[in-house]
Amino acid sequence: MVDKKQQRKILIGKLIHLSIIMAVATVLGVFALKIILSHYKLEHKPMELGGEAKGFRTHSRSGTYMKLANLHFRLTDEINMQVKELIGEAIPKAKGGVVNFDDVNSFRIDILSGEAFVRTGVMEFIFNNNVFNYDGSPLKNMKMEFFDDDEGGKMVKKLRLTGDMKLVVWLGFEMIGKMYLDREKTLMVIEAERIRSLGNPYTKTLLDAVGLNMEKLLPVPSGRGITMSGNKIIVEPFKIFPPPQIGGFISDMRVQNDGLQLFFSSKTKVNFPPLPVKDVKNYLYLYQGDVKFGKLMMIDARLQMVDATQKSDFDFYLKKYQLPLALGSSKIMRDGSVVATIPDYRDAIK
Repeated sequence: MVDKKQQRKILIGKLIHLSIIMAVATVLGVFALKIILSHYKLEHKPMELGGEAKGFRTHSRSGTYMKLANLHFRLTDEINMQVKELIGEAIPKAKGGVVNFDDVNSFRIDILSGEAFVRTGVMEFIFNNNVFNYDGSPLKNMKMEFFDDDEGGKMVKKLRLTGDMKLVVWLGFEMIGKMYLDREKTLMVIEAERIRSLGNPYTKTLLDAVGLNMEKLLPVPSGRGITMSGNKIIVEPFKIFPPPQIGGFISDMRVQNDGLQLFFSSKTKVNFPPLPVKDVKNYLYLYQGDVKFGKLMMIDARLQMVDATQKSDFDFYLKKYQLPLALGSSKIMRDGSVVATIPDYRDAIK
């Protein structure tokens, strides 16, 4: 028989053993909970509305493919291009980031294929306000005009540049030359053939005779997307446009009376799925990748922005997309893609 004293000792021992087991289980439970919460915080924390995409991870690719059709694509109030069809890729500059359309400096656009048209007036604005708008600039009030010129019995497209040139004092000038594409380096070249100043048609001849040329007369600081080389103006087209940073390979350039037709190509081919809305001609489509618009976040994007009217080109302003988007309507399709029908920017601001 076990006396009461021994029974008490056995019971106390069992209670102590049980307490140790419970304490260990509690510690392990707390540790496991911390791991789960930490994982949830890093991998599944929702975006703060309107904030940056920090600590957010998905299995989507880092960039989003873009398909543009019949767009009046605005980069600023004055700078735009006419896009017939263009395929590109928007890539975040930060590693592991999302494509944040509210910050045009946070991503770049690599153009893969298609064509776009830049009007003469847009190029004039870029030259006057972006390229030569700095203290000590040797040129101002530039105007550009493309025209047909007789060259040995053959009509050739030429460029007429006029404006004011600083040669000690400001003098009016006119330059006639050719504009062509250096395909190998993806550069635009303006080659002066005739230069006049104050109505003197022999200005270029006189400059050549004393060993001077545009490079020596009109020095341009580096980093402005333009370089003088002899009597050539070398233009780096992707450096003279405002953000977002644009890149790509220009395979051809055709000079028209009212501007430049640019053609892009690359070895990269994108297999887009069928569009959510097929019977439209004016649209912008985003495919794959994570994309942020204001307080909205799309994972593995499938977004088609459709012109509400379809009567003329789709007037889309990248920096001010919120206004027409707020005036439009959105629909979630069966496959999870989103279709946003929005008015032209020009109509939204009326």
